[in-house]
Amino acid sequence: MPRFDFLPCFIDLVLDTRAVAGDDEMAAPRSTVRRDLLHDIEARAQAKWEETRAFEEDAPAEGTWDGGKYLVTFPYPYMNGRLHLGHAFSLTKAEFSVAFHRMRGEKALFPFAFHCTGMPIQAAAHKLKNEFALYGSPLPNFPTSPPEVVEGGVDAAGGAITIGWRAPTCTGGLALVEYLVLVREGPAGGEWQERARLPASAAEEGQCVARVDGLVVGSQYAFKVRTLLEGGAAGADSRPLAKSPDGKKDLKLMAAGGKAEKESKGGGGGKPKGKPQKVVAKTGGLMHQWDILRAMGLSPAEIVPFVDPVYWLEYFPPLGKTDLIRFGVGVDWRRSFITTDYNPYYDSFVRWQFAKLRAGGFVAFGKRPSIFSEADAQPCMDHDRDKGEGVAPQEYTAIKMRLLEPLPPVLAKFAGSQAGEGVVYLCAARAARNMAFQDLFPEWGRPKQLATFFGRELLGAAVKAGRSVRTGLAPLCPYERIHFLPLLTISMTKGTAIVTSVPSDSPDDYAAFMDMKNAKKREYYSGQAGAELRAEWIDPFEVVPVLQTPELGEVAAKFMCDKLGIASQKEVEKLKEAHDVCYTAGFYKGVMTAGPFAGLPVQEAKLKTKAKMVADGEAITYLEPEGLVTPRSTPDVECVVALVDQWYLKYGEEEWAARVGEHLGGLECYNPAVHKAFRDALGWLGDWACSRSFGLGTRMPWDTQFLIESLSDSTIYMAYYTVAHLLQGSSMFGTDRATAPAAPRQCTDRVPLKTHSGGSPANRRPSRPSSFWDHVLLGKPYEPAAGEAPVPAASLASMRREFEFWYPVDMRVSGKDLIPNHLTMSLYNHAAVWQDDPAKYPRSIFCNGHVQVDAEKMSKSKGNFIGLLQACEKWCADATRFACADAGDGILNANFDTTIADRSILSLTAELEWARAALAGSAKDASMRPAGAAATWLDAWFANEMNRLVLAVTEGFASMRFRDALKHAWYGMQEARDRYRSGCVESGLDAELTRRWVEWQALLMVPITPHWSEEVWSAVLGREGCAVRAAWPTPTAPIDAGVSAAGAYLFKVSSVIATAMANHEKKAAKAKGKGGKPADGGAAAPKPNQARLYVARKFPRWKERVLELLRGHFDADSGAVSEAVRAAISGCDEIKACNKGKQPMQFAAMMMEEAKLGGLSALALSMPFDEAGIHVYTEAHDSVPDAEMLASAAPGAPSVQLFHAE
Repeated sequence: MPRFDFLPCFIDLVLDTRAVAGDDEMAAPRSTVRRDLLHDIEARAQAKWEETRAFEEDAPAEGTWDGGKYLVTFPYPYMNGRLHLGHAFSLTKAEFSVAFHRMRGEKALFPFAFHCTGMPIQAAAHKLKNEFALYGSPLPNFPTSPPEVVEGGVDAAGGAITIGWRAPTCTGGLALVEYLVLVREGPAGGEWQERARLPASAAEEGQCVARVDGLVVGSQYAFKVRTLLEGGAAGADSRPLAKSPDGKKDLKLMAAGGKAEKESKGGGGGKPKGKPQKVVAKTGGLMHQWDILRAMGLSPAEIVPFVDPVYWLEYFPPLGKTDLIRFGVGVDWRRSFITTDYNPYYDSFVRWQFAKLRAGGFVAFGKRPSIFSEADAQPCMDHDRDKGEGVAPQEYTAIKMRLLEPLPPVLAKFAGSQAGEGVVYLCAARAARNMAFQDLFPEWGRPKQLATFFGRELLGAAVKAGRSVRTGLAPLCPYERIHFLPLLTISMTKGTAIVTSVPSDSPDDYAAFMDMKNAKKREYYSGQAGAELRAEWIDPFEVVPVLQTPELGEVAAKFMCDKLGIASQKEVEKLKEAHDVCYTAGFYKGVMTAGPFAGLPVQEAKLKTKAKMVADGEAITYLEPEGLVTPRSTPDVECVVALVDQWYLKYGEEEWAARVGEHLGGLECYNPAVHKAFRDALGWLGDWACSRSFGLGTRMPWDTQFLIESLSDSTIYMAYYTVAHLLQGSSMFGTDRATAPAAPRQCTDRVPLKTHSGGSPANRRPSRPSSFWDHVLLGKPYEPAAGEAPVPAASLASMRREFEFWYPVDMRVSGKDLIPNHLTMSLYNHAAVWQDDPAKYPRSIFCNGHVQVDAEKMSKSKGNFIGLLQACEKWCADATRFACADAGDGILNANFDTTIADRSILSLTAELEWARAALAGSAKDASMRPAGAAATWLDAWFANEMNRLVLAVTEGFASMRFRDALKHAWYGMQEARDRYRSGCVESGLDAELTRRWVEWQALLMVPITPHWSEEVWSAVLGREGCAVRAAWPTPTAPIDAGVSAAGAYLFKVSSVIATAMANHEKKAAKAKGKGGKPADGGAAAPKPNQARLYVARKFPRWKERVLELLRGHFDADSGAVSEAVRAAISGCDEIKACNKGKQPMQFAAMMMEEAKLGGLSALALSMPFDEAGIHVYTEAHDSVPDAEMLASAAPGAPSVQLFHAE
């Protein structure tokens, strides 16, 4: 190409003014033809992989391999149903990564198993069995959902309430004819009367609404719905509606503006405006287990066997495998297994694991507080919960304050009760239920309710110290008597519902106390409470300082209320702000000024005060769940905190935690937020109940009355993958013994249990850990199990080699929700079992956020719940994988965009068609250059760009940034091809480069779209073998940064020219009159067909000086130029001497913005390439046609002049 000897210079370019047709390629497909084509491609690829065993990997013989290995694992999904998009999204992180490492030449292994341990399956089978017992089988005669008051459904003026319900999902095979609305007036025990009828045909989208008239204002009511079936057959009665929506009050019809009416669903009273709304979906969400199974596509007859928990184990895991194969996951299925003792080999492995933990002192026995399911009579751990995963016991110090006589009338019958054996506790029913499971009542788990009353009936009652009368005062209180007063923030679902008032340091208490001091407000609250609040209960008392903080003084609450202008306890938002300030300052900076520990910091005094009060009998330790927890077995019954005898893992033990912490310091987490989450979990995770009495799983080897809890047995099972295929043969259930080298009993030592010192479970000792597993996983000498034949030495050596080669796990992939339990517990248990071999601890853990669908939480009630099989059928596997890669990779929630999935169907098929046509020489938009034709500059750029993109994609996959990898592998490669194709319209494409592009794009996309890539590899390129096992592309030459920059410049210039053409057209249109002719009547100027580019190789000196100052003030950390540069530019004598007025500051401001986008390179003084040399059509000129245009040019920013030439 010509070079120019003069500076600056300009270049003439010939423009192609042909119109470009519109491109609607990205429109969503209107038929299934393209998707069906991808389905066919998937079937061919999967058959090929199965035939060639593409994803099976065995450990090589020792000393025969030095190419590296990569073992990735994913938490085995729970098998109480089919897999869904949430599973698919998370596991693609493992899938994309292992596919990349396989193509990089490593021995890469992705095993997969299915979790069946714990309560969910057992609970679901039990629930289904109960449904059949209650409603019939195989077609149950279900009732409607419980009715509820619809929004706007309270009409006090008309004496009516409108209720709604959902139709039953099955009525025993008989047609539903009619609904009867039954009403009961008054409390429970009254007679139910029919008040309305509704034909079954009145239901809209399964929802029914009925207005019940003739109700009396002020009366209490309950409603239920009865179904009537064809032929006069009896239907079923729904559960009654008898409470307000919060479940706390009886349902009453109140006059307009009445308190009860405002609390009913829909708010205020009076006649509702317009038609009452449909029933809220809350009740519709309470599905029967039969409904859940029907929603999975099972027929009524197919559902019947699911009453047996074992049937779930046999049914769903094989379907999970089938769905994952359909999704194209590269799993070595020989190593698959299910958990529980149904698989005897895995059972022996878990028994060995716990025997090791017990022998190492990591398991203990005793009473520990646990979240407890009363219905299941055992601890309810995270995987057993319907709600409340991660919720832990919250500890309180409940202060005993004795009620003084005379007692309030509602408690008069208890006069004379003393603390001791006959103690009576005043507290919320929820608190009493929790206390009953904490050894505080005579009979464990059975609180005896003596009376119920409203809190207002205690107002004014006096209290003093409780059981211990040593002081004669309320604990740490200088007053002899204090009284019950109202507080608006009391909750019946937190603590005992009776709280001590500390107005010195609690802004809520202070505001309430000052309200009570005000006579007018006291009168108002008396009316609200329905009881007189007397002055003598409040006026004699003043705020008592108990601690001091440097910033807030001795009465922090008053300080903050005064500062924020809080005048009432109703100012909730301000009180919250004041509360946070007071409690933070008090706890971390406060010093006690009262009580036996005056002078001590609050943090220290708090623990000492608690210990002293409990020891003196003035307080008890009370626990309750820190949030709502319900078990899967009875999701409408809240769990409690119970002190139960149990086996527990001693997580948090100092030495053990230190070992985990040391490993965590070097653990690759790919995201600082994930590493911090692990540190937080390590800081709070403590004793963990690992035994249960009910469910599926493995028996505790030394105490077989207990099962091992589902999270506890799922911590090191990744090691079992290494030998599962050698033990289990072809069966994931471990039932194929034909090729097994050992029977399950040969893997388990069966030494009788030994009992010591009275037979206490705490003293039971386990059998010695299995010698089989000790040898295979720890390398210890092997001794056959007692009375069993030895396992063949060759088999032992093979299993030992498999473990030694594959372990440790190179990467564990999981959702972020497992960090506080499973993942941290896995680190603990690795540090226990392999405590002498830290090289076996996991090397890296990648965690992702939850996936949403179209920016909304995936939910069956929203209709956007997507099963894995459903996604594969709707879009195809590769389109689903494509959208998963696009969804995001961070710890925040990702978004599965269904539009991306739709569009990728067209994109994949269109690219397949183009590749086939281009290589065959039949592509309409791409002709091949004749053999032997000269190369063009664009050839060099295209080759360089492909090399650059390969490195970018490689970095994306290596760093687990799959959206970036997709961006470069798909969109970046296509953009490079499109630019090359557009620039070679006249010269034609280079055949070798085009073929390389097709091959590299297919290979770069293998991890994400393996089926599509396999089709390109085999059918289009005609290559042998499998694309999934092909070598990763390798750049053909080092990246030439100058060529990359020149290419970016060229396409930028093309955009500038296009913009100039568009602006010219607009000006020409304005210049024309209404008749389409020039306004001056002359001839129309010809349309420009050429462009002249004025190129400057250097900036004028004043601009160079500005750039030098900008570069000197560039901050690499912030990626911006410091504002201090403005003063430097204003004070620069060299710039002043150029007399450019405001131009230097304007130029500086423009370049500062450029630097924010392009970094320091945007402030370069010259381009890293010859601008003149990269243009395809150039012509040198001895003179400059337009000096002003040339003056306006700058390096990298040529001026454009359009003109017409014949």
